[in-house]
Amino acid sequence: MANAKAKTINLLLEDGTLNGVISIEDSSWNKGELYSAPREAIQELISSDARNKYGIYLLLSEDMVYIGQASDLSKRIRQHIVGKSWWERAIILTTSDDSLNRSDIDYIEASLIQKAERIGRLDCDNKNGGNRQKVNRFRQVELEQYLDEALFLLQLIGVNVFCEINKQKNKSELISVVKNSSLDQIAIRAKSEAIAFLKDSNITVLSNVNYASRQPNKEEFWLNPSINALESDWMLVLNNQYNGEIIVMHIPAHSFAMRPVDKNGLFARKDQPTKIDLNIRVDNLLDTRSKKSFAEFVTYRIKY
Repeated sequence: MANAKAKTINLLLEDGTLNGVISIEDSSWNKGELYSAPREAIQELISSDARNKYGIYLLLSEDMVYIGQASDLSKRIRQHIVGKSWWERAIILTTSDDSLNRSDIDYIEASLIQKAERIGRLDCDNKNGGNRQKVNRFRQVELEQYLDEALFLLQLIGVNVFCEINKQKNKSELISVVKNSSLDQIAIRAKSEAIAFLKDSNITVLSNVNYASRQPNKEEFWLNPSINALESDWMLVLNNQYNGEIIVMHIPAHSFAMRPVDKNGLFARKDQPTKIDLNIRVDNLLDTRSKKSFAEFVTYRIKY
């Protein structure tokens, strides 16, 4: 603490709480500005002083983020009001003097995307890695300072999607060892028994849950959730009885779409078009049909 420096942070809370529209300035942030608003107050955000500046925008749920950039932030966020329904809050990162240029926001966007992807919080539509541009070493130092302060302020107002410390905490909770249970007891479980087992392990189970055990002599789980499952938060529970592991996934609403609406979406069964045809590999949790990964949605891996 001997090297800590005092700073002044100005927060304007439009409704007096951190849940409403927020504007932040920080004496350590080199003219950086942060604007935040819940989805229902988004019009106030896109009408703010940040609307025509270069900057980064974040679309957030409690545990997921979409990261983008724009030279016209209000226009870009307005497009996402129609295009994405899962996010609950939007944040803009910019500067008071509009001093960020195209290379700067490319660099900041790519850095945040990589950080969110590394800890498993990135929206599935946000996987291109950004447009990572080279900046000279002097500008890189300035931009890293900007990022450090932005991440500090985000955590200050309760945005934790970039917090690796939380991820490490989760990892200690993810790996549980089931004692006093034999392989046969778990391997033969029906869905109802598996759900009861998870509840006994103090794991919250959603009403929208699908279960599958590993296919005999195959390296995959095969299951057919209803297409309607995509419209709300849902769970997958996969039991690898051969390796002694139960994998639990929590998948936010609208994380996936179906073909042909989305040309890269999930496949429906040909004989039952209201069902999704999933063949998820054991090793990497990739759906072999659509090539979509489910790995980022893992919340528990329970060894037995």
